[in-house]
Amino acid sequence: MHQSHGQMIWFFTRESAQVDIEVRRDLDPKPYVLVVTQPDGTERVERFAAGTRLVARMLTVQRRLIRQGWIPSSPTGTPVTVGRRARPRIPIHQRARRAVVRLRRRITRRLAAAFGL
Repeated sequence: MHQSHGQMIWFFTRESAQVDIEVRRDLDPKPYVLVVTQPDGTERVERFAAGTRLVARMLTVQRRLIRQGWIPSSPTGTPVTVGRRARPRIPIHQRARRAVVRLRRRITRRLAAAFGL
């Protein structure tokens, strides 16, 4: 994830392809903007009047990408990890579910802080 003034960008990679998810504020009547850039360069832009709708939509997009095998990564494509402490073996379906919950909490906190929600 990359954050600068008024915008946040998440990067997802799968093999050599990358999808970018950008969230920013605009001076439009619908000030919250979600931009999803596909590996081929096409962009899908969605605008929202309410920050809560933006957060819900962004989480939906991120969960879908993760289910499709995309991995959260840095701008250079290096996978992002959340800590490296030893943990007991947990079945993969439970780990995936927990990862989505952690990701959702982290995203919600950061968006709330960035956009004053």
